[in-house]
Amino acid sequence: MALTLSKALLILLSLAGFWTLWGFPYQNGLLKILGQQSEPGAVIPGPTVAPMKQTYTGIGVIDKQLTVLVSFFYTAIDGNRADVSLSFLYLGGQVLAAWVLIMVEGLRNGNRGKFFLTATTLFGVGVAIVGYACVAPLWFALHLWTSPTVVNPKDYQLDVDIPIKIAIAPISILVGFGLPSLLMCLPAPTVVSFETKQTWTGIQQGWSIWIGLTQFILSTLVLTIDQRASIQTENDKRLKSARYLRLAYAFAIISSAGSHLAAFSLSGLAYLFPVLFSATYLPQLQPAKIFVPVVPFGQPQVKILADGALWFLQWDIVVGVSASLLWSLTVRDASKHGKVTVTQTLIEVIKTILITALLGPCGAAAVAIWSRDERVLGKDKRT
Repeated sequence: MALTLSKALLILLSLAGFWTLWGFPYQNGLLKILGQQSEPGAVIPGPTVAPMKQTYTGIGVIDKQLTVLVSFFYTAIDGNRADVSLSFLYLGGQVLAAWVLIMVEGLRNGNRGKFFLTATTLFGVGVAIVGYACVAPLWFALHLWTSPTVVNPKDYQLDVDIPIKIAIAPISILVGFGLPSLLMCLPAPTVVSFETKQTWTGIQQGWSIWIGLTQFILSTLVLTIDQRASIQTENDKRLKSARYLRLAYAFAIISSAGSHLAAFSLSGLAYLFPVLFSATYLPQLQPAKIFVPVVPFGQPQVKILADGALWFLQWDIVVGVSASLLWSLTVRDASKHGKVTVTQTLIEVIKTILITALLGPCGAAAVAIWSRDERVLGKDKRT
């Protein structure tokens, strides 16, 4: 019953994602403003006047899509809107943490042959184009429907045939997602030109492709240098899978907690000690401005692109991370044997709330999947 309910809720969250990320932006005028960025003579969003870069690949449809994406994210990285930047930081940290969990699921033995679950690079392209809140809940729902690793999984189903790939995954994410993100945030025009900043922002939109390429290249290099990494006993695979999984989960937790604590700390400081902030950024950093999204119905209209970007990011966070946490808790609970008492359920709820408050929603998701793995893989037997 709980599993069926989670599947239904994830589908509903995906529908909510499509409305808040596409229906609502169409209604409030954000999509119209973004579309105008591809017109001749368009300038970058914000108070600075500089030409909008509109050619990236020479392929019209791709360049138009990249122009829209670059316009959207430029408002988060140009330093003029602290609320948009902080929301972007928060979302980035949560998605990065969730991506560790998604990549790990794609590598597990139990999910072999399930294209939708293992083609994480293609899934990431969908996230970049459509939005995390739209696509991720669908992936999570399909995982609950199709993966043998969900209900009473066996240890060999959670193992990875080549465990070193788990250890490489966080490195691939840092290179494929982190490096382009860092480069696109370099200030213009003091460090890079406006055109270069836009170019790096366009390159960053292919983050899942860069992660996939890095994972492939590093895995190939490791297996070429050490051929024993792909030839191990089943017991060695399980030992190393468990060891590398812990490292991957720790990386996910750090990613989530970093963005979570940074956002809440800065916003909390702005609320408690307003004298520390300039008159420009103080109103933008208030907790209500950062963490309370506008109601996605009625007649709220976007006057400037940054306002629409803030609403978009906020709903991407609310819907996307809720789906991530719901999925992880469902996976954790579905792996348990026997009945759970009301007291045990209450304790788990309190623990989840506290962990989420400390580590962020996707950090709590990593903790949930980690606890499932430790229980199934047999912590006492394999450490």
